[in-house]
Amino acid sequence: MKKILFTFLPALLFLHIMTGCGGKDFDPSPYFGKVYEPTMRVDFIFHPSQAPPACRVFAELIFIVPERETAEQMREKLIGEAMARGADIVLVGQSRQMEDNGEYGFIYLGPVQEYPCLAGWHEWGHGFEIWKDQGEFVSLGFKEWGSPDINFDFPVLIKTVFLRCQ
Repeated sequence: MKKILFTFLPALLFLHIMTGCGGKDFDPSPYFGKVYEPTMRVDFIFHPSQAPPACRVFAELIFIVPERETAEQMREKLIGEAMARGADIVLVGQSRQMEDNGEYGFIYLGPVQEYPCLAGWHEWGHGFEIWKDQGEFVSLGFKEWGSPDINFDFPVLIKTVFLRCQ
């Protein structure tokens, strides 16, 4: 019975997240991936090809940022979450204007099983149902990331991936 429960629990949790996140209401989800010891340092990359060969994807998520937060505040909040989950590197993806404002949050989308970043990357497949209904794309790349001078008058959704590289 326990084996059946642990086999279907990730799928049921994912289904619950997806049905609960339809429309414009977002309910940040609990982390359900592989558990690692916390890390003391996190690096950022902006394209999967920048990941070292040993890196494995263990968490794909959407990072919710409230309006008027600086890129520096975004970075610090994401560092805290990534280190707590045991990430060595965070892959920062595209950003979009969020339709409704809210608090900081993390919507964990998968994967059910970790995979090698370079060999198994599948182009931001999770979270499309949330992503497609949002506003305009936001320029938040290498030059803007972590800047105390960059902020937005609207909330932002950022696609992110946590990598473990040991």
